[in-house]
Amino acid sequence: MKKLVLISLMTLVLGSAFGYSSSIAIQTSRQSSMQVYINGKLFNKQPENFVRIKSSAGLYKIEVKVLNPYDKEWYMVRQAVRIEKGFEYYYKVEFAEGQRPKLRAIRTYPVYSHFYLNPALYNRHPTS
Repeated sequence: MKKLVLISLMTLVLGSAFGYSSSIAIQTSRQSSMQVYINGKLFNKQPENFVRIKSSAGLYKIEVKVLNPYDKEWYMVRQAVRIEKGFEYYYKVEFAEGQRPKLRAIRTYPVYSHFYLNPALYNRHPTS
């Protein structure tokens, strides 16, 4: 009986530890559109200006195919990103006239924070 209680307690503790997910959110300016590839897999078939991807923790190779609003050319921005368990990472594609676009980390939110649980805050995206 003690072994059964111990095993059930361990599964409960380990189950809650693995319950945290992670996510990546990538945003570009309103005039531009992008397609996001993570580890070589295309995540949005229709080009959009905001993409949110739920994932597990680990190292990811992010490739963003983005339309530069200054010269109207498509660029591929590549970056390796380490994602930790329980956090949502925000990235923004920044443009400068005469230069290639860059992917910059903006902020990190805990997944189970007030921000994540409140849908009114979660769906509001800043404009560029």
